[in-house]
Amino acid sequence: MTRAAEGDEERQTHRVDAGGEGASGPRAHGVAKIAGVERLPEHQARVRVSYDAVTDAYVERVHDELSHKPLDRALLTAFAEQVQDQFGAGASVCDAGCGPGHVAAFLAALGLTVTGIDLSPAMVTRATALHPELSFEVGSMTALSAADGRWQGAIAFYSIIHLTSDEEIRAALSEFHRTIADHGLLLVAVHLGEHGDATVHADEMLGVPVDLEFRFFDLEWLAGEIAAAGFQVEARLVRTPYPGVEVQTTRGYVLARRVGEHVAA
Repeated sequence: MTRAAEGDEERQTHRVDAGGEGASGPRAHGVAKIAGVERLPEHQARVRVSYDAVTDAYVERVHDELSHKPLDRALLTAFAEQVQDQFGAGASVCDAGCGPGHVAAFLAALGLTVTGIDLSPAMVTRATALHPELSFEVGSMTALSAADGRWQGAIAFYSIIHLTSDEEIRAALSEFHRTIADHGLLLVAVHLGEHGDATVHADEMLGVPVDLEFRFFDLEWLAGEIAAAGFQVEARLVRTPYPGVEVQTTRGYVLARRVGEHVAA
């Protein structure tokens, strides 16, 4: 991808939806039925339709990105080592919001058994083609189909950024807590807002028309919500963006361990 295209992606991602169309605007009307996903919240249906549309460009943009992100690789490696120290080689983990499966493949190469889940059927199809040895499923992280304690760990790498309400974040964290075995690990990566929590709208990404909201997080708030969901936060980290590799936003990471029973708010 050219530097100019990266700049275009960054501008579109940062553009605030001044018209206030949001999740119930005219472009969102009927999108759930078009996608055949009537049971999804309407804005999640728009996320699905948008990523189905942008799949080709997105795969080209991100599938090799970890080779240029040493800190992300280090954190994923630490996650894999700790999960296997706790549960043994081949421990089972979920890559929630897996996209084209590049992070799942990285974790699998470190010895984990990985299931990738994504809202977009097109992304799941592409991930399966790129990594036929791995397992990928269509699903929503706010309503996972997995049984209680199904995995020994889970990651959400820049995937909760499309959960724009606090209630959805809490629903996803509750699902992670339900589906992760006791003492299992959760690793979350997000974009951080310059002045705390904020949501912006994008109508184009990588040159493809989309209809998406992106959430930029306050890391202290997110860590607090993760703790409230029944996890013990073990590490928090902030890094500046890698020039020429990714959208130029500050990144935040939280590593947490499942403990005890979640008490609903």
